[in-house]
Amino acid sequence: MTQKQIIEHIRQHHPQATDVQIRGWVNQAMDEFCRKTKIITGAVTFNTTADLRWYGLPDNVVEVVSVDFDGYKIPRLVNQPEKRDLT
Repeated sequence: MTQKQIIEHIRQHHPQATDVQIRGWVNQAMDEFCRKTKIITGAVTFNTTADLRWYGLPDNVVEVVSVDFDGYKIPRLVNQPEKRDLT
């Protein structure tokens, strides 16, 4: 479907909506689709600090698939950590 066809289709149900408003809805729906299907992948890099376990991630990170440190893949922790750290 072209953007014009999508706008015409939406206008059938929302005749008062402007093109700008409809484009906003369509863009919002595309963003939500991409987030839910995890179709877009990427990588995030950041500096680490000794003795710091928790790091904030950008809002666009939906799921952590793997972690690398100094070129080595860090295995996913399956059980509870030996040392409990809630800081």
